[in-house]
Amino acid sequence: MKESEELKNELRRIVRELLLLLSLILIIVAVCLVKEYFDKHYTHFNAERTALMERIFDITVDDNVKLKRYSDESILIAIDQRLELETDDYERFIAENVNAALKLDESRRDGEIIYKYVNYRTDMKITELEKGGYLIALHHWE
Repeated sequence: MKESEELKNELRRIVRELLLLLSLILIIVAVCLVKEYFDKHYTHFNAERTALMERIFDITVDDNVKLKRYSDESILIAIDQRLELETDDYERFIAENVNAALKLDESRRDGEIIYKYVNYRTDMKITELEKGGYLIALHHWE
């Protein structure tokens, strides 16, 4: 009788320890996933992140450009990066801030103006904002 009670207590202890270990593993995995998400999605741009945007999208960021949102949905070797920015004059942005050759895509959709980079797999969608200015969405893929 006493042995059976000791066995039950030992089993309970083992189950508690296994549950604690499993919980710890789940917490570590969750933290890693959250960190990975925030490393690839951001709305605040410091000098390092701004330099990265300039390199990825072949642009120059100055006072006329406000970076809004970046996301990287890349999986293994499939690159899928997006950047949204605002500017008050998209033609000036294209002339002064885009370092790549562009061509106008004639297939306009719902007020969007679409440009494609000539030598890159990147496109640019320009939408006029109600408050004035333009939202430019850059998409780079490979």
